[in-house]
Amino acid sequence: MFGKNKYRIDYCGQKSAYKDAKDSYRAGEKVRLVYYMIATDTDYSFYLDGEHYSPGYSDREGYIISFTMPEHDVTLKCEHVNSMTCIL
Repeated sequence: MFGKNKYRIDYCGQKSAYKDAKDSYRAGEKVRLVYYMIATDTDYSFYLDGEHYSPGYSDREGYIISFTMPEHDVTLKCEHVNSMTCIL
């Protein structure tokens, strides 16, 4: 059973990169987010409340982030670095 209170997710300005992302979820609710803005020459790192998070991956969908919403607001951050190297 879910709690009464809803808590917010701060996507660090990247909410549009997650398919069907909501601003808030009820405590105890299963959150499933799909990060689909993926480039082939880029490495991605995800952080949930400042802790490194290892997402699942689907060739059809992208990176899958899933967790149970805690009884507080959370921050979800994605960092990306171009991994393409040029050898001269």
